Amino acid sequence: MNIVFGIRIVFPVLLLSLLVPEAAWASSTAASAANSDQNAPSDTRPSSGDNLLPDIDTLMKPDYLPWGPLTSGPFFTGNANTVPVGSFFIRSAWSDNLMFGQGLNLSSMSGESRIDVGLMKNLEMDLVVPVGINSQNSAGTNNQRITRWGVGDTVIFFRYNFLLENDVYSLWHRPSLTIEPQFVLPTGKYTELSPTANGLDQMGNGTVNEGLYLIAKKSAKPFRLFFMAGDVVQNPTTVGANYASNNVTFTPIPCTASGQCHSGRFNMVDGNLIDYSLALEDVLNDNYGLGYVLELVGQTQTGSSLVFGNATVPSWSYLWVAPSIEAKYPNTGRMVITWSLGVALPVYQSNIPQMYTPFGMATVWYNGVFGYRGE
Repeated sequence: MNIVFGIRIVFPVLLLSLLVPEAAWASSTAASAANSDQNAPSDTRPSSGDNLLPDIDTLMKPDYLPWGPLTSGPFFTGNANTVPVGSFFIRSAWSDNLMFGQGLNLSSMSGESRIDVGLMKNLEMDLVVPVGINSQNSAGTNNQRITRWGVGDTVIFFRYNFLLENDVYSLWHRPSLTIEPQFVLPTGKYTELSPTANGLDQMGNGTVNEGLYLIAKKSAKPFRLFFMAGDVVQNPTTVGANYASNNVTFTPIPCTASGQCHSGRFNMVDGNLIDYSLALEDVLNDNYGLGYVLELVGQTQTGSSLVFGNATVPSWSYLWVAPSIEAKYPNTGRMVITWSLGVALPVYQSNIPQMYTPFGMATVWYNGVFGYRGE
């Protein structure tokens, strides 16, 4: 597929940018010290002259940008800037995959509770715990609406910002680059599913996943450009009756010619999952975090696993366009709440139901002693 090919070209090119020496960014002019530190907190180094004390600035204090207002940002695409030590944010994000056609009339809502904590300079840890709410009109219950909910699969990831952009006013300078290892734990229900719930009580895939992402950000005031691409290996698992693969396709239980169905359980292998997204943000007002974001979001599950061989479930792919608006209120300096609202619309899909996905998120930011980098 052209999109996947393009991602696989861009991904290593961005990685190779690490090997380019500083001098290669010939026209790059680092922001002046006066501009870079104009919003930075006062020096927090200990007053003691003890040489055995660690250099707090080196280990903890972030590098400040002369422009980088705190906004809600993209919904699907990660931000290469990390949370400083002592700061954190708590986010509640909701999206609803509305699927029609093929007799579905299905709503698959996901609410994610997320916390991001700064661990040290340029390093943060993130924890996402989702809750799923699935509902559908069922022909088996005289078209009554049936609904099931539960905890989904937990995601833990780390972000390390190994390169920071040095000019936020021009597009033609180095970007910020961040690497993100990601781990998914199968905390969502995926076995012992009710035969009368139409699979609505399934909340996870039952697989342990390991992913690696590259995230880039480039500012050109008042615009910011975000890019994220990653590859996820989904480990095999054993599933049973009424299990649906992650493209909402029910997986058949293999049976013999005599009708013996192996006790209703079998080994399932998902293909590699490739994620890619691109976002453009226009910040209209810095003080109120007012702006809009336009995202392109895609996923492709291949027909084989990078580690475990051929997949036993079908491959699929899709591409969405997702416009959204954003704002922040209130803003006390120490505490800030940002808001975002949008909708994802299908541009392309293969072997997956057509979805329309309204989404929104509210984020409570706590800015610690080092504040918010760039704010």
